[in-house]
Amino acid sequence: MIFSGVEFAYFLPVALALYWLVPRRAGAQNAVLLVLGYLFYFTWSPRLVPLFALATLVDYAAARFIAAQREAGGREGATPTEQARRDRLARLGLGVSLAYNLGQLCLFKYLGFFAESLAAMLATVGVHASLPVLHLALPLGISFYTFQKIAYVVDVYDGKIPACRSPLTFATFVAFFPQLIAGPIVRGDDTLPQLAAPRRPDAEQWRAGAGLFLLGFVKKAYVADFLARYVVDPVFADPAQFSARAHWLALAGYGVQVFCDFSGYSEMAIGTGRLFGVELPKNFDYPLLAKSLPELWRRWHITLNTWLFEYVFGPLTTGTSWLRGRLDAGFLVVFLASGLWHGARATFVVWGLVHGLGLVVHHRWDEAWRRLCRKDRAWVARRRSAPYVALSWALTQAFFLLSLVPFRSASLGDAARFARGLLAPHAGPALPAASAAPFGALQVALCFALFAAYHLLEIGRGARLRDAFFALHPVVRGAVYGAVVALLLLLVPVSAGTFIYAQF
Repeated sequence: MIFSGVEFAYFLPVALALYWLVPRRAGAQNAVLLVLGYLFYFTWSPRLVPLFALATLVDYAAARFIAAQREAGGREGATPTEQARRDRLARLGLGVSLAYNLGQLCLFKYLGFFAESLAAMLATVGVHASLPVLHLALPLGISFYTFQKIAYVVDVYDGKIPACRSPLTFATFVAFFPQLIAGPIVRGDDTLPQLAAPRRPDAEQWRAGAGLFLLGFVKKAYVADFLARYVVDPVFADPAQFSARAHWLALAGYGVQVFCDFSGYSEMAIGTGRLFGVELPKNFDYPLLAKSLPELWRRWHITLNTWLFEYVFGPLTTGTSWLRGRLDAGFLVVFLASGLWHGARATFVVWGLVHGLGLVVHHRWDEAWRRLCRKDRAWVARRRSAPYVALSWALTQAFFLLSLVPFRSASLGDAARFARGLLAPHAGPALPAASAAPFGALQVALCFALFAAYHLLEIGRGARLRDAFFALHPVVRGAVYGAVVALLLLLVPVSAGTFIYAQF
């Protein structure tokens, strides 16, 4: 079951009716949400439901154990010896949680990758080893809920939040179905208090949620899926048959596809959460407007990058290890981790390395420019000038787009072949056959136009136009939404494909 599928169109109204008909008590509402979450998970991975439940239980128990040790060690009259013992036990609880979560992630997602990589390395020195590789079904959304639970346990260990006492509330926090398969990665300090309190109907929250869900649906089921089917997939599947122009169109189409697919899912998740009275964190903030790599990563997949910089980059560069104060090395580690998080594939590792190096270059450039600014304030004005800003924007967006070549490719060889096609002259068609027809070409152009309009409505006159639309009478806005829905029913196939990030 996916948000853009026909099954969800039946599931959501029934789920909302059950949820809002139970008594307005947190326990009753959470019980409904928990059942819905496990039912939603069951439709994807029936055999892995017990594993999902066990992962929830381990971290609930680990956090309660850690909190109990902190409380006992902090009691009045506790001796230094007792405090030290309790600290060791708390670290043990944290270690058990990290070992379980990271071990489970490595087992299901990376064991085969590491075994194959080791065999390839041995082969380069003449040692041909046949290592056993387990091909295990990847649990749905394992990367998302694993990072979510790790953040919760670490926050409890650091004393940032109290351990959740209610197993029902915590289980609902882990299994909240709108963000279960592809995020956003929620935090305990934000979501647990919402789940611990009863939710009440809020018409404005419902309106905002329904509008955001519709926006996400258009981006996913129309823009992303159309470009994937008619532009991106045909060219990436057989790049040798297409011209350089088709390569560039497919690459740009993939950039639009991956953004609309993932941000569309995030908006549908946030919108659905609002229908249940739960606010989920924002995950995308108009990344096409970014004028530098750091800004882009503050706008793209916000919850993952916040997690990586808070729980990986921060401890590494401020701790006592060799990495203390070495920001460049920290950038490389973080983005190599980000690449591996996306999948156990060499192409993702290369993608992460490329962005880590990009941040290193930006960091060095930024330091050099700051030195110039301290010597002569005229350099401050130059950096704020329109030509500098425009060039920064163009370089940032071009770098991100080109980095998608390995991200989209199945292997490094495929990435190299596609990259050569961006430059090599070829007499092949400029468009795949399905999108070369007049109506197909018009839809391709419309997809790119909708992507541009989405960003332009955030700035300048576009923002004023957007605000004017939301100021219209609700009946007028409802008529526009109805027309959009009617158009989607004509153009979007029933039960559109799965989300890209569901595989992560």
